[in-house]
Amino acid sequence: MIRLLAAELVAGEHRDDVTKLVQAIDRKLDATPFPRGIDVNDARAGISRARELLRPHIARVRELAEAAQAHDQAAASFLGGESLPMLVPSKLLQ
Repeated sequence: MIRLLAAELVAGEHRDDVTKLVQAIDRKLDATPFPRGIDVNDARAGISRARELLRPHIARVRELAEAAQAHDQAAASFLGGESLPMLVPSKLLQ
């Protein structure tokens, strides 16, 4: 799911919003309710582990977004400042 959203982010017009994606993921993790009967410390450790597992994916999304932005800038300078046409953004990111 993270890769799908990230791909749409990088392909769409919001390439500079990787920070917003990270903040949204953090908000969702922080808002995750702890199931009954689960030790709070275990639940917190699980959420911490989820963040650790997401780090490489977030780093890759940042790399892809930066590469896409660099490509856009190079193409814009080649085209004399005209912007490139953008793909239609996904309804999931709106």
